[in-house]
Amino acid sequence: MHSEILPIGMQLGALAILLVFLGWVIWLIRTEQLSLRDSLLWLVTTLAATVVTAFPQLLGHLARAIGVQVPSNAIFGAGLLYLAVNVLSVTLVASSSSQRIRRLAQECALLRADLEALKAGRAAAGPPAGGDDGPPPGTG
Repeated sequence: MHSEILPIGMQLGALAILLVFLGWVIWLIRTEQLSLRDSLLWLVTTLAATVVTAFPQLLGHLARAIGVQVPSNAIFGAGLLYLAVNVLSVTLVASSSSQRIRRLAQECALLRADLEALKAGRAAAGPPAGGDDGPPPGTG
């Protein structure tokens, strides 16, 4: 488990933090504070970070495979890519929500206009036949 890339103390600390974070994400999903669809990116990246932290030699092999000289540069590159993907994901969700909100507001305005037209049509027609002209016979 020990490697030259990551000192053992730092490796164990990082694993503990990642496992606590993974537990927190799972708890948020179970309590329905975070939807499974929105949390998928968090789950996958946290699991990937946990694997790389548990087996740091994988980072060295990956760095060499993609042509990066220093494994720590691969970490920074992966972090930057992660942030870009996360920001894009949040932007897509916000855009979709904005479109849904706009559509709902338009439908609400149309329904409100229809309701007002129905109320105006009722008021112009007068009270319904046999309706509210006074108290029922025999009570007054």
